[in-house]
Amino acid sequence: MANRKLILATGAAGDQGGSVAHQLPRKGKAVNLPRPLNFSRSGPYFAAMFLMALVAFWPSYLSKVFSASTYTHVHAFLAASWMLMLVVQPMLIRARRLAWHRLVGRISYVVAPLMVVSIVLLAHSRISMASGEAFAVQTYILYLQASLTVLFSSSYALAIYKRRVAALHARFMVCTALTMIDPVVIRILFWIDRTPSWNYQWLTFGLTDLVLVALIWLDRNSRVGRIVFPAMLAVFLLMQVPALFGLTEAPQWQAFARWFAALPLT
Repeated sequence: MANRKLILATGAAGDQGGSVAHQLPRKGKAVNLPRPLNFSRSGPYFAAMFLMALVAFWPSYLSKVFSASTYTHVHAFLAASWMLMLVVQPMLIRARRLAWHRLVGRISYVVAPLMVVSIVLLAHSRISMASGEAFAVQTYILYLQASLTVLFSSSYALAIYKRRVAALHARFMVCTALTMIDPVVIRILFWIDRTPSWNYQWLTFGLTDLVLVALIWLDRNSRVGRIVFPAMLAVFLLMQVPALFGLTEAPQWQAFARWFAALPLT
C-alpha cells in the first residue's frame, strides 16, 4: 500500500511539471528515474535574457531614448514588461505565491495583445515612411516582425488555452520567450559589425533552434508535455525559411508589403 501511494504521488507530480526524479524501491534496489526540467527554476535564465536585451538595445534605443518615436517607446515598454513577467512568474511558483501568480497571469491578458498591436503599429510606422532601397530593406524586416508576432501570439494563445495543464502551459510560455532571441542577439551582432557579408539571421535563428533542440533533449523523459518543444521547433523552422532563403523578395510578399504600408494605421 505504501509503495502504491508513492507511485501515485510520483504520477501527480509528473502531471504538473513533466515528471519528478524519485527512487522507487523494487526488490531491495533503488530505481533512479531521470530528473526532468523544472520550469520553476527558469527565472534566472529569463533575467539573463532581459539584461542581455538592455545591452543589445543600448546603442539603437536606450542611449538616444528621447529621439525615438512614440511607437518605439510603447513597444519597448510592453516588451520589457513581458520579459519581467517571465522572470517573476516562475519565482512566484517556486515561492508558492499562487494567488500572485494568477494575478500576473491575468495582467498578461492585457499585455500580450497590446504587445502584438505595438509590433504591428511600429512595423507600419517604419515601412510607411520608407522609400527606395530603404523600403526594400523594410519589406524584409516586416517579415521578421510578422513571423515573430505569429510565433509569439500562437505560443501565448496555446499557453492560455492549456493554462489548467501546468506542464503544457509552462512550455508554451517558454516559447514566447524564445521569440525574443533573434531581436536581441541580432542587435548585438550589428553593434559589432553593421555591414555584414552574410545574413545574421542564420546565427540568430540557429541559436533559437539550438535552444529548442536542447529543451527537447532535456525534456525527453517527461511524462506530460514533451511534444510541445518538437512541435514548436517545426513551427519555428517553417517561419524562418522565407527570411533565410530570400522568399521575402517574391512579388507576392512585396505586394503585401506595399498594401500594408498604404493602410491608414499610423
